[in-house]
Amino acid sequence: MPQIRYTVQIATPVERVWAFVEHLPNWAPLMIGYQKLVEVNDRQSIWTLKGDMGMLAREVDLQADITVWEPLKRVEFTLTGLTEKLTGSGTFTLEPATGGDIGEAVTEESPAPAAPTRRGLREMFARFQAWMLRRMMKRAEGADEAVRAAAATIGSAPAGSGGAGSLLTFELQVQPGGPMAPMLEVLMAPMLEPAVSDLTKGIRAALEAG
Repeated sequence: MPQIRYTVQIATPVERVWAFVEHLPNWAPLMIGYQKLVEVNDRQSIWTLKGDMGMLAREVDLQADITVWEPLKRVEFTLTGLTEKLTGSGTFTLEPATGGDIGEAVTEESPAPAAPTRRGLREMFARFQAWMLRRMMKRAEGADEAVRAAAATIGSAPAGSGGAGSLLTFELQVQPGGPMAPMLEVLMAPMLEPAVSDLTKGIRAALEAG
């Protein structure tokens, strides 16, 4: 199961970071492939994402259900594919930073899936190369606009009590289903790292800009 964990240090107190991330519309547009967000209630939401390869070659609807909610500390959630066979889970963890904390770190834990066929490998890498080119171009075009929009929502957040800042960690794991699952795991693994790192760094940029 592809799994990524990414941590960034933000020069903003925990209270102010929490005030921003606890409201999904503040940071949802920072997610790669974001199309739409529907908040069903305070524990459930429907996300529409769009990508360029594999099961994300079209719009995909995902249901996110919050399972743990610890204000100023931790949020855990599960993911269920509504239009694709897909399950997953994720965690946001927030804690005060100390003087010895690093600016950012990434850890990947992904068991190797079953090897696809030779023909499948050729098709996979061809599609992956094309996707990488498209993603790099779109990422450059959309990053500044998303960060500016997110930063505009921070003005009403409480200023907090100061301090060295915060450490925000986002962990995400996704498990595709169906007969193509092994190949989809190979395709999705390199997509998760930029999705997780871009989101956490986008939140940091929006908060520090605000």
